[in-house]
Amino acid sequence: MPHLTRHQIGATLLAALRQEGLGVRDIFDGRQEPVSWFFRCLAFDQSELDIMESGAIDTLHAPSALVELTLDEVALAGTAIGPEGLASYIVWDDAPEDAEAFGEIPETEKDRYPRPSFNPDAVLGYLTVDVAPPALWLQERRSDPEANERLAGRLAATAQELGRAADAVEVHIEGALDASQEGWADRMADIRPAGVSVHFTFDISLSGTGERELAHLFASGSRTAAGALNAMRRVFERVG
Repeated sequence: MPHLTRHQIGATLLAALRQEGLGVRDIFDGRQEPVSWFFRCLAFDQSELDIMESGAIDTLHAPSALVELTLDEVALAGTAIGPEGLASYIVWDDAPEDAEAFGEIPETEKDRYPRPSFNPDAVLGYLTVDVAPPALWLQERRSDPEANERLAGRLAATAQELGRAADAVEVHIEGALDASQEGWADRMADIRPAGVSVHFTFDISLSGTGERELAHLFASGSRTAAGALNAMRRVFERVG
């Protein structure tokens, strides 16, 4: 990976999405922290995106996947410059108890110490996939507690099935309170889901991650995004 840049990594992710038949409408990147860079894009099924961009209809109500790649640029730089100077990312395996964890080792003593390696718990970054239905699907839902429970159950089952390759899976459902005739203070007022999304996170390990491993991880994330888009549609078709 020493020759890779953050933008080349982003291009690899886009290629993986295209391989799964997903098209990208919006692309943006920026910084979250001084050493944290993110690349974000909004993915749709390519066939639906073609209809949307052709102008055949004004608005296409289709599920989308918000795909975000976050990179720790210090970790990315570490793959190019090696472990020197990156003490917090380095471990000494089986070092003697009297060894200073990250201090300099005299030349005469180096044979006693193993070579440093990247901490297996350190990550290069994260790939996240957020799949959400269009707002219209939620606006049309009734304030039905039983239907809402079915929706939550199907989303949870779908996320668990699709997220086997992910390091973390979350289902988010936000409730909107509909005012009754007695006003907002009515404790019996119905609540309908107003914000629904399924979230998948893939850790990008610093140790052992090369161009091939990165491509495999992006392919896995793209398959998850494509599967979740189709599953989101099926969930809303089956749940009343």
